[in-house]
Amino acid sequence: MPLFATITFACLGLSPWGDANVSVAPQDPVTKLAPADQKSLQAKLSKMVESQIAYDDPATTGKAREKAEKAYYTAKDAFWTDWKRQCEKHGDLLKATADLDVIFANALPYERKQALTLRKVEAKDPTPAYWIAVPKAYKAESPTRALLLVPGLDDKQEWTDGKKWFDTTWTDKSALVSDSVVHIPVVSKTVDLDALPDYSKDGAEAQEIQRIQEIFSSFGETQRGYNVERSRRFVDAGRGASGFVVRLACHFPDVFTGLVLRSPPSADALRLGSLGGVNVLLISTGETAEACAAFKAKLDQVEGATCTILSATDAYPFAAAAPEIEKWMAGCKRIVNRAKIVIEPLEDRFKQAYWVSILDMSSVQTAPEGAKPRVVVEADRAQNRIKITAVGVDSLTLSLNDALVDLDKPVSLVVNDKAWEEGKRNRDFNSLLKRMLRKNDSGFLFPVEFRVNVPKTEKKADEAGAQK
Repeated sequence: MPLFATITFACLGLSPWGDANVSVAPQDPVTKLAPADQKSLQAKLSKMVESQIAYDDPATTGKAREKAEKAYYTAKDAFWTDWKRQCEKHGDLLKATADLDVIFANALPYERKQALTLRKVEAKDPTPAYWIAVPKAYKAESPTRALLLVPGLDDKQEWTDGKKWFDTTWTDKSALVSDSVVHIPVVSKTVDLDALPDYSKDGAEAQEIQRIQEIFSSFGETQRGYNVERSRRFVDAGRGASGFVVRLACHFPDVFTGLVLRSPPSADALRLGSLGGVNVLLISTGETAEACAAFKAKLDQVEGATCTILSATDAYPFAAAAPEIEKWMAGCKRIVNRAKIVIEPLEDRFKQAYWVSILDMSSVQTAPEGAKPRVVVEADRAQNRIKITAVGVDSLTLSLNDALVDLDKPVSLVVNDKAWEEGKRNRDFNSLLKRMLRKNDSGFLFPVEFRVNVPKTEKKADEAGAQK
């Protein structure tokens, strides 16, 4: 599959097909289907998606396309026959979020690949070089945790070699290698990851794009090639990369389950409001204790974010910390159906989190303090209401499921204190499937999506935008 040029497709492994202390939406955890029925639908859905992707591939032509077309419609008929039969018995399965999670768990197809000991994959335009290790127990049909291990700078202020960095942080003896795909990007010598972009200067946007591509374009290849569990993707960053990793988590807050920071980033440079739901582990020494405490204090103000400080017992980069990091990672998992979402964009291109996407907003770079774009969206299933508090935002999109609100009933909206009834929205399987494929994330399951225009309000920007 070719590497796509856009940031979201190429860098995050998104598909080209289609467009702890966590606030979680209340939902019924009880499934409607028996395990055997879930498994049957899961297998048929996987086959349908795989055949659809093959059929939609522009490279499939002639008799191969005819064959792909026949396979797709055969698989499609098999899935829909089973789906309709189960809906007749149990009601509309699109509102059974617990069943959907199981049915879609293996919806994305992957080639069968073997385990790999740590090895370097050379650059192949446009994908830069990287290191990768795949556990012996890996199976294409079983989602596997992933660690994006970003090397730190050495004493000469040069990026550490990938293998050397792995050997001095985790090693092939650590428990991690038995249950996680490890991906180590090769960072170009001239790239300064932690440098904050100054968008008032020419070339700043291009430099930031290069930073993102340095880290994530190769990781996107790994996510397309291996069954990486979307709810357990972690980033581990060393000196010179920690600040950049925090910035990326602010750009893409629903991508990362947790960040391991071996060097404390600055507590002053960024708005961290988008990090609700992201777990952060700081490794602290006597020299960095004050900086770690300052960053934790700021992150603790973000509702839903968690920050843990681990005291190092050895010298940087803290190889002895591996067992404790493992324990911390085991306790972290991404929650997609969060009841409260906050988006504080750091720049104009990145303005989506979980089930909320900003469409039109003021420019982050030119808006004055107190009027920079920010939105808080809260789902109250008991009241079947969505409350939106927006500053510098003109419109946004909500993707909803029955874990957030009861879609059998009209949904009420309160936008900057102005209320109206949005009405009942019909669930649509094909739209859900399209959004899942576009996101390349089998946990992103929302059968309803609609646009909300923010009415003009007389409320002062600084009051509406105050930290919740």
